[in-house]
Order: sequence, then C-alpha cells, then structure tokens
Amino acid sequence: MIDVSAWVTHATREPSEDFLRAFDRRWRDGIAVAANEACAPLADPLRSFVIAHVDRAAHKRRWRCVFILPGAAHDHTHGFTPMSDLVTGDLFGPQVLEVLHCGDASALATALELAKSDPHVLAVPVLTERQFADVDVFDSHSASLLRPEYHGVVLPFMYAPLDEPFEETVEREDLLRASGFGTYTIDVDFTAEEPALIHRNVAILLEDLCDEISSNKADAAARVLLSAPLWPLVTLRAPETWDPDRHFSADDAALSDAPARRELP
Repeated sequence: MIDVSAWVTHATREPSEDFLRAFDRRWRDGIAVAANEACAPLADPLRSFVIAHVDRAAHKRRWRCVFILPGAAHDHTHGFTPMSDLVTGDLFGPQVLEVLHCGDASALATALELAKSDPHVLAVPVLTERQFADVDVFDSHSASLLRPEYHGVVLPFMYAPLDEPFEETVEREDLLRASGFGTYTIDVDFTAEEPALIHRNVAILLEDLCDEISSNKADAAARVLLSAPLWPLVTLRAPETWDPDRHFSADDAALSDAPARRELP
C-alpha cells in the first residue's frame, strides 16, 4: 500500500489573469528556445503545451512528473520546468524537467511500465489514436495494468484534429473506455479564441483531473473501490501542425527537419 499523502487535492483552482499572460509567454518562448537545441520534441507545440500545463497543476501539489518523449536519450539537460521560471523565490528552488526518451517504443506503454515501478510518479505521454490502436502494442495500453493502491499514475494526452467527424469521436471514446480510460476532450484553437481563455480552460480541466486522481488514490487506500477506476485521458483537438504523428520518428534529425512543426497558429 502506498502513502496517499503524496496524492492530495488543492484548494486554489483558477489561475489569475497576470499568471495566464506570463504562462502563455513562457510557453511560446520555450518553443523558440527548444527549436535551437538538440531535443526536437520539446519544440513541438503540443508536447510543450502539455508539459507546461501539467507542470503548473503538479507543481503546487508537489507531484513528481516524468514526461515521455520519443527519440533517443542524450547527454544534454532539458532545463528547468516551466514553473521554475514563473514562480520566483520558490522554497524548493528550481526543478529540473524530468524526461524519459522512449526511442521508437510506445510512449503510453513506457509510461505504464514506469508507473508500475514507481508508486509516486505521474507519467505523462503524448500520443495519437493511431499510435494507441497499433496492433503491435495495443495490449500494453490498458489502464487496467495499474493498481491505484500500489502503482503510480499515468495521465495520457491524445491528439485529435479540430475538424474530426462526430462519429470518430464516439468510436475513439468507446475504444479508450474499454481500455480503462475516462476521456476528456478540449479544443485548443488559438485562431478562434484568446490565449488566456484557452489556457484557463485547460488549467481548470487539469484541476478536475488531478482531483479525480487524488480521489482514486484515496478510495483505493480506503478499500472502497468496487471496481478498477477509469483513469483520466485528455483528448486535445488542435491544428494539424500539432499532430504528433508528424514527429513520431525516433530519429532526431527526422524530428527537426520540418519548420512547420514548430509553428503556432
């Protein structure tokens, strides 16, 4: 049985307007900096967006996050977390961004294995429906592999196009639910809405999901779960330039050969 005191809820939920403006600048600046460095996945808008938002939600809870990225491991550092730049004078000091490169293996399967080996980790992969349903690795993508009373947590993010047909949405959600995931879909379109509103909506969604994770952990520790919980999975509907399939090669050169991959709408 794990110590559930590490998985706690938090009272403060909605970020301020000033913070959201600074958050948006930090996210955009981070993409520009990563575009000139050796870790190409950090320059992808979707992955950098996920990292920034998960780091914000996890930071105040002091949860330990590990982000799963494609490609080979390398010697250079990934720098500090976004919140280390945004929260000055933090009692705990700046935190190094923890990344696990999974090569050409499944990011979700890698995250699940990591969570099974570390009861205190929040493992965060980014993937597409095609990657999730790949017949070669599909059996390793079930959330039923996790025991909330003994294992850590996986919080996956799945890309979907903004204009996907409704039927495809239903089919995907049925597939994910059968695999033990409860799905939450949110649109990220900076051409249609103000950045602060988009960031606020995603931030509030993550507050809800972190509280759900905390409840799953507490209920498991109290032995009041009647069945395995559905673990949250976020579907981000975003522009085509955010599609992780465009960056899924484990070859670093292939990951960085298309400038459009780093474009923001």
